[in-house]
Amino acid sequence: MTFRNSVTNAGVEVAANRVESALGSAVTRTAGRRLGAAAGRAGGLLVQPAVWVITGSGPDAADTFLYGAGVVGTIVGSAATATAGFVTGMVKAVMDDRMQTLVDEAKQEEPARYRPGIAPIGDFSFWANNNTEQIGAIEEVGGVVWRHRNGALLFARDAHGRLVCDYEPQSYVEKWFPRLPLQRGSNGGLRHTRARRR
Repeated sequence: MTFRNSVTNAGVEVAANRVESALGSAVTRTAGRRLGAAAGRAGGLLVQPAVWVITGSGPDAADTFLYGAGVVGTIVGSAATATAGFVTGMVKAVMDDRMQTLVDEAKQEEPARYRPGIAPIGDFSFWANNNTEQIGAIEEVGGVVWRHRNGALLFARDAHGRLVCDYEPQSYVEKWFPRLPLQRGSNGGLRHTRARRR
């Protein structure tokens, strides 16, 4: 199993605490205790967005909510809220790591040249909040979604980041795909269908 998200999340918490402490101490020496504490907290809050920028992996909707809860807890000075946000974030990181392990396993059964363009459906839309919405959002704009036998839900993009409408996954138990030739449905999206592998 991969532990990338869990390690990153723990590292962010440690780094935020160190930045908060160091910056708070430095400002306290020159400007006073209150200003030092405020500067330290503000500096600590900037660590997570910096990690998102550096790693190139933006937050999903749940990560954004958890970060926002941590910000509110820090601003109002509630250690309980900040701690709950950290614990919840760690649980989510473990779940993200488990999902990434399933995705990596599923990608190994696809041709090597297509693997870089294969991603979990959660990477498609920030706003879709469940699997059904994600699948619908992808298939309505011409993408193929499939469920690997390990349960991972995946979709494919080409080298330019565009959805692939005719990708044929090598290993799936269920797939959703647009009808070819592509045709608009009554709802404005593309007509699509579903298939199960026997």
